[in-house]
Amino acid sequence: MDFSTTIYDSTVHDNYYAITDSGSLISATQLNAFMHQLLSTVDLATLGSVYFHQLNQHLNIANVSLSDYDSRLVYGKLTGSQGVQVELALPMCQREADGLTKYVYYAFDKEPGPQVRARLAQFHQLFSQQLVHALEFRRLKQIATKDTLTGLGNRNGFNDSFSRLICRAHRHEQNFGLLVIDLDNFKKINDTRGHREGDSVLVNVASQIAQSLRGEDEAFRFGGDEFCCLLDCQTTAQLEAAACRLQRQIRSSAFLRRYEVTVSLGGAIFREDDDVNALFDRADSALYKAKESGKNTYQAA
Repeated sequence: MDFSTTIYDSTVHDNYYAITDSGSLISATQLNAFMHQLLSTVDLATLGSVYFHQLNQHLNIANVSLSDYDSRLVYGKLTGSQGVQVELALPMCQREADGLTKYVYYAFDKEPGPQVRARLAQFHQLFSQQLVHALEFRRLKQIATKDTLTGLGNRNGFNDSFSRLICRAHRHEQNFGLLVIDLDNFKKINDTRGHREGDSVLVNVASQIAQSLRGEDEAFRFGGDEFCCLLDCQTTAQLEAAACRLQRQIRSSAFLRRYEVTVSLGGAIFREDDDVNALFDRADSALYKAKESGKNTYQAA
C-alpha cells in the first residue's frame, strides 16, 4: 500500500499512516546531511529542536510535538494564520514496555500533498531511530541523577541543576535560593521501628517536599535524612516563605505527625562570587543554628 494515501488528519491516536518504502523522495546527499544533524545530539530537547529546524529546510511545517514523551517538547507555532492546523500523528516504530505505541505529531497550516507526506515519512523514519537513542540516554541520565528510594534528585542531579542555575544567574542576573533540610526525630524511628519504617518516612517526606515546590523549584536527597531544594527565589523573604510553606506541608501529613517528624531548615541566597561549596556551606551553617535553637525551625544565612 502506498503510505502517501493512507494518512488521516486527526489528533486521535488511531489515525496515522504506516511507514513503508516509497523510493528515494529526496537525494542521498540531502538525507546524509539531514542524518548528520540528527546525530549531533542525544539530548532529547535539543534533538527535537534540531529535527524541527531540519524539517523546515524541506517542508513547510508549522510545528512538531513530542508531547507523548514530555508535554514541554513542542517546537514551532501552535496555530496557523487562520487559527486552524492539520495535524498528522506518526507512530514510533518501537513500542513502549507497556505495549503501547507513542506518536510524534506534525502540524501544517494547510493540507499537505502526497509528496509532502511521503517526504515526511522518510524524515520521520530517520528521526525515530535517533529518538530511540535520545530516550535511552535520558533514561540512563535519570538513573544517574535520581535517588532510587524517593525519586528525588541525588547529589549528581543537584550538581547538574546548580551548574545550570549559576550560568543563568551570571547571564541574566537572576538569583536563586538553597534550602538544606534535616528531619527532626528521625534517628529515633530507625532505632525503634527499624530501617524499613524509616524508609517509609523518607518517602513520605520526599513526597511532601515535592508537593510544596513551585515552578522551576527542584528537590534532592543526598542520603540518610539529608534533603535540599534549589528554589526560584530572589530574596531572603521569598526564601523564608518557601521554607515556611514546606514546614506547613510536612505538618499536614498525618503519617509524619504520628512519628512526630518535623523539619529544620537553613537557607541562603546565591551571591555573585558563590560556587556550589560556598552556597551550600552558608545554608548548612544556618541549618546548624536552626537545630541548636530548637526543632521545626528555620534560619537564614
